[in-house]
Amino acid sequence: LVGFVGANALCLHLNPAQEMIQPGGDRDFRGCLEGIGRLANELSVPVIVKETGNGISRSVAEQLARVGVEHVDVSGAGGTSWVGVETRRAVGQKQELGELFWDWGIPTAAALLQVQGGRFQTVIASGGIYTGIDVAKAIALGADAAGMARPLLQALDAAGVEGALRRLKFVEEELRTAMLLTGSRTVSQLKKVPRNVAPELSSWGLI
Repeated sequence: LVGFVGANALCLHLNPAQEMIQPGGDRDFRGCLEGIGRLANELSVPVIVKETGNGISRSVAEQLARVGVEHVDVSGAGGTSWVGVETRRAVGQKQELGELFWDWGIPTAAALLQVQGGRFQTVIASGGIYTGIDVAKAIALGADAAGMARPLLQALDAAGVEGALRRLKFVEEELRTAMLLTGSRTVSQLKKVPRNVAPELSSWGLI
């Protein structure tokens, strides 16, 4: 399939929380880690393991690294809740369960700290990334890149492709400004700037 579509990478989504709430969702995760490892080691393109809004913990990061995963997207809590999406579709007790677990997960900033330690070649931050300043903060916390969806979809809906492109250019301008104001000529330098961490993040016990 990768060859047929000419893909230059394969992204595997981890979404157990969504599946638990989704009507007809898959609840059998046996063999998942071994399957991920086989893809990571046998495919000729990079394999990115991506959470879907609940964040990657340190223990999961360690397991992924052990089976050969080199690229992760933490996709932490704080952006679109796919549990929330499924809750809107669910009825009865499933809807009640979804309401309870709507915001379940590790915030993106904490997830970035969880996956540090040289385990991965690439760390992508997504989940609640709305501005270039958010991108700068993510990089300062260890990300190599950041992803965003909702702001671009909103810009696309409001003003088409040109609107989405304008939004991306402004995100770039925001990031460049943050880099200038922190004395960072490069992304590598931005990773090393002093960090003023809020108590909420410190409470995760990783700093």
